[in-house]
Amino acid sequence: MKSRLWALVLVFVLVVGMISTVSAQEMDPCLGLSSDDCAILQAADTATLNSFTASFDFNLQLTGLGTLSAMMGSADEGAPESITITANASNSPIVMNPDAADPSSALAMAMDVNGSISGLGEGTDTSGTFSFVIVDGVFYAKDPETGQWHGMTLEDAAAELGGAGLPVDPSSLLQGDMSSMGAATDPAAALAEAGLAPEDVEALMNVEGFLGQQRVADTELHGQPMATFESTVDISALLASSEFQNILMKASQSSDNPDAAQVAQIGMMLPMLVKEANVKLTRWIGVNDQLPHRMMLDVNATLDIGAMMGAAGGSDAPQMEPVVFKMTLDIELDQHNATTAPVAPEGAIMETPEASG
Repeated sequence: MKSRLWALVLVFVLVVGMISTVSAQEMDPCLGLSSDDCAILQAADTATLNSFTASFDFNLQLTGLGTLSAMMGSADEGAPESITITANASNSPIVMNPDAADPSSALAMAMDVNGSISGLGEGTDTSGTFSFVIVDGVFYAKDPETGQWHGMTLEDAAAELGGAGLPVDPSSLLQGDMSSMGAATDPAAALAEAGLAPEDVEALMNVEGFLGQQRVADTELHGQPMATFESTVDISALLASSEFQNILMKASQSSDNPDAAQVAQIGMMLPMLVKEANVKLTRWIGVNDQLPHRMMLDVNATLDIGAMMGAAGGSDAPQMEPVVFKMTLDIELDQHNATTAPVAPEGAIMETPEASG
């Protein structure tokens, strides 16, 4: 039964990762919008939001995995043809204190994540609930078999993650030390290392069809009208653009790696491989309170490995089913700045990295 717990932990990690993707959007808030509409988004982005309740639905579907299995020689080993992962939670309190003296205590939240994983093979589908609480710098998780709560400080948990070969030091990040992020904290340095300049990125941002934004029909939610905005990213348009190909060529020519010349050649084949790759972020902003009330992230991608191999190998290339990735994350926020912080579960057993390993 422990495998079920870790499967649901994986579901939660995926959900958190996708939430981070939503919050990390760096699209120009005024792109394609009128000044009035842009002001609504900017007000929502800068609004003070210290607490809320969150509900979400997450769905991930992967199909065409038989193609990947055949390429890796594992098609006869019971490899799955498709995988579906779902997760949801409702009315989960989240309270933030960015001014906390201890950064690890800046977040308090509680959540019961109901999840399932199917398609892994006969007898391996799993479902259940993963319950956790974060309070005062401690992460508590409930054992689904016994109902017993176990706790570990976020610092100890981050130290364990840091020892797992992660490229950054999570414990340092909890203390506000961003130096472990390296070049990621200096985009200009990262660009220069690749032989690129800020104007190269600007050229990509202006590729026709790559980025789009519009205000769509207003709706009503939580008792007030919602201004609804759609932001889109079409990676297929980017890969097929001359600007992208030029940057690949520039980066390969500036590299000291003798194999770098192949980068541009591979880049030319990407439009044949990536038949579809798009992201749509829909946001519902309260017209009256100018706060975010709902966000929906849709990600779709189709990789046609057979078409790319056919271009490289001619008519003798094998026919392969495309690999299709579809993901939806729908998040609703309520009780803005009126949510009570959760408390630590009673009777929790505290663990240490040594004891839990």
